Amino acid sequence: MHYADTEQMEFIHPIMRLLLEDIDLRFGEQTITSLFRIDDDGVHGTLPLRGVDLRSREVAEGLKMAGWINLYWKYDPTRPKYKVAKAHGNGSNFHIHCQVSDLTEVAK
Repeated sequence: MHYADTEQMEFIHPIMRLLLEDIDLRFGEQTITSLFRIDDDGVHGTLPLRGVDLRSREVAEGLKMAGWINLYWKYDPTRPKYKVAKAHGNGSNFHIHCQVSDLTEVAK
């Protein structure tokens, strides 16, 4: 599990909890760097929480993780242009942004 025990945080969307468990099973324990943001109009400010940022110290590893997530998870089958994971940022700000919707599902 993460340094933050997401199973004990009921404000985290249930699909996000499943995604984080899947990431842990595949890549090992991850560090959450951002959860809820006050006055955020996006997924980091929506309850139940639908956005999480994960630390990535290496660009290649972050891109690999984001690619794996997007291969196995679909944000919204009716809106395929949206992705569950995006590796982005510069330098020490590089991270993997993960987001889910009520329609997010494991790819078939």
